Amino acid sequence: MKTATKYAPQNLNEVIYPNTSVEHRIHAYATGQLEGHVMLHGPNGTGKSTAAKLLVNAVGGQHAMLESKDLSELLALPKLKDHMRRSCELARLTTSTKYFMVLEEFDEVKRGVGKFWTALDACGDDVMAIITTNHPMSIDQSVRSRFDLINFAGLSAAAALPRIQHVLGLEGLVLPNSQVLCYLQQVEHMMDLRKYFKKADELLYLHANQLPFPTCKPVAPVLKVI
Repeated sequence: MKTATKYAPQNLNEVIYPNTSVEHRIHAYATGQLEGHVMLHGPNGTGKSTAAKLLVNAVGGQHAMLESKDLSELLALPKLKDHMRRSCELARLTTSTKYFMVLEEFDEVKRGVGKFWTALDACGDDVMAIITTNHPMSIDQSVRSRFDLINFAGLSAAAALPRIQHVLGLEGLVLPNSQVLCYLQQVEHMMDLRKYFKKADELLYLHANQLPFPTCKPVAPVLKVI
């Protein structure tokens, strides 16, 4: 099993955040210190979808009422507002208390967004929508104005290092931080968590088969986007 799957975060404390500002903001929503709709934006492989789903669990509990339809199905509903209102009413009767929506790749939608934000407003605080997107500025301004935009920027090798080292340790491989960091820096230009876990898989393969680890020369670090 791939390490990225085997050691996928089980709660928000295990998520790798691009910086402490993003971490604090997500936890503020998770603990109810902030309320409202959230848009997680950034490049591929930064953990947006994972964070979105874990945030729902943190706010609504283990049995949070989460919309099962995807965005295209929702926008195709002739009476979206009625559907969302009924979902909110049902959620109020459960431990979820809120009706949750996780809508991925929202920037791909070009029509019907007016129906969405109108329905969202009609539900008030009884609904929490979380959007993930690579291109927030491609989303209609009327939607963006209703969301708190949180930037899940590309992950540096240094940001990924603690989690990768933890995973390697659980698999019985102990290497110096400097050596593992050097390997991670080989794919740092992608700023993609999946690529870092792929490196971990490669190291574990070498270790399991008693093969030598390649010599690694440090590369120039990629500037971290804040």
